[in-house]
Amino acid sequence: MDNLYQTPKAELLDEQSHSRGAFFVTSQNKLYLLYFTTFGLYSIYWFYKQWNSQRSAMLPKKIWPAPRSIFQIFFTHSLCRLINEHKQRQGQAPWAYSGTAWAYVLLTLVSDGLTRTDGPGGALELLLTIGVVIVPAIPLALIQQQANQASGDDNGQTNASISGLNLLFIVPGALLWLLFLGALFF
Repeated sequence: MDNLYQTPKAELLDEQSHSRGAFFVTSQNKLYLLYFTTFGLYSIYWFYKQWNSQRSAMLPKKIWPAPRSIFQIFFTHSLCRLINEHKQRQGQAPWAYSGTAWAYVLLTLVSDGLTRTDGPGGALELLLTIGVVIVPAIPLALIQQQANQASGDDNGQTNASISGLNLLFIVPGALLWLLFLGALFF
């Protein structure tokens, strides 16, 4: 007969299984595609998913992922710090995240400022628009690469395919890009 006074035993997760899914995982190609076709709005969703994945790990502190994604420039450094700490707990090489985080914040601010100005028109405006939209995605992709490593999926293969929900944003975004191109040249 079992001992009624014995404390219950539970199977504990090992560190390797905890590292899987520690952060939002996606491939860099998918990140670039969604970032470009949504004119950078994908970053709000991306930050939401990253912070939402940290809810249980940060208990008893309660975090709100939505405000952290909307005001992402104020929370970029803390997210990068969490990724770095998680990687170090797993015995991975430390990541000097400060430069990447600052690059994302500054490029996002510059990008937002440039979208509020009138462009020179023509092909130069097209190149400027493409640059303004895609350049902040470069440090974001570097952060994603580190998050993938911290989650045990270096290439983000568990979330590399395009889903129907992704197409719901890609198709209208591609149409907006076509309208923008048409307006520039006609």
